[in-house]
Amino acid sequence: MAVSRVDIANRALTKLGAGRVIALDDDNQKSNTISSMFDILRDAELRANIWHFSKARAVLPALADKPLFGFSRQFQLPADFLRLIQIGGRRCNPRPEVDGWYSLEEGRILISQDGPLRIRYVKRVEDVTLFDALFVEAFACRLAMESAETLTNSGTKRQLAQGEYQQAMAQARRMNAIERPVVTTADDTWLEARR
Repeated sequence: MAVSRVDIANRALTKLGAGRVIALDDDNQKSNTISSMFDILRDAELRANIWHFSKARAVLPALADKPLFGFSRQFQLPADFLRLIQIGGRRCNPRPEVDGWYSLEEGRILISQDGPLRIRYVKRVEDVTLFDALFVEAFACRLAMESAETLTNSGTKRQLAQGEYQQAMAQARRMNAIERPVVTTADDTWLEARR
């Protein structure tokens, strides 16, 4: 069954014990509150984790203008870009300043590498029918958590929604709806002795 924006909103409202809405453009407190934060929190959740359904690839041509200093080339990021995953075959750190081999500035990748630049990235997914079921659950929990005090005047409801959010994220990680990079550990003397 395809999910809609209203279905996600109603899932969040149900978690708060609030009544359901018919549409997100209705002129009432529940609709106004959820619709005002829907797109912002969706993008935040997509950016915070690498969900399988939000991964994309692009081949970027080098721009004619070169950066003023520090790098030899720059490439325009796609319009739906939220987070960089890889450049070429090299995984990117969520904090580019740690790596230092590229920089994200003003919607561009600055790097000392010739084009075209092959990237994998997290994209903005606006079509809710493409959402993973576990993302829908985590996102509904996040909406409930963020709107709890406005809709219920209850800090307790917010804490309960936060607990449900953490459980939903843990389940998504267990079910591999969120890609986690493989962590390799170096062999130590104890492992070497066992061989």
